[in-house]
Amino acid sequence: MIRMIQTLVLIAAIIVEILLFISLGVVGYFLILGALTVPWVRTRSSIAREMLELAKYQSHERVLDLGSGDGTIVFEAVARGGGGVGIEQLGLLVHYARLKAMLLGCSDQTQFIRGNIYSAALPQAQVITSYLFPAVNVRVEPRLKELFPPGTRVVSHDFAFPTLRLIEERKERGYNLFLYEI
Repeated sequence: MIRMIQTLVLIAAIIVEILLFISLGVVGYFLILGALTVPWVRTRSSIAREMLELAKYQSHERVLDLGSGDGTIVFEAVARGGGGVGIEQLGLLVHYARLKAMLLGCSDQTQFIRGNIYSAALPQAQVITSYLFPAVNVRVEPRLKELFPPGTRVVSHDFAFPTLRLIEERKERGYNLFLYEI
């Protein structure tokens, strides 16, 4: 019964987001709301795999994905036997990721939070991932240093963090990955 209620609440929330989506149009939804934060650009599954490999992610660890979008990185952690939490500002993407987790049967290993990475409670994790603009990284970095213990690994797709200790940088065809340690 509780699961049915949760599903109905999720469907209602998705309907509200879809109505907003329809009223603004596809481009309007992602550009207008994205302009207020960071526009959504999906991380390819192959890059998500590389990010977790670079971090030497293990199945007993938790991933925290800042700006998780559709949940690609969190779902890659699940595919490796682990799990994670995604924080995302755009509600439609959060609802999509939650629904996908339900359909894949991995809701117990995932959590998707609609929130602002500057103010939301950030759950503990051993690996943090991000695909955020440099100005966002500058602003969120002090929070990461404050909230996470030394040794926490941070992997960034394309954009560097200014003062985190760089462990490794990979320059691939068309993108860069940076591994840091707090």
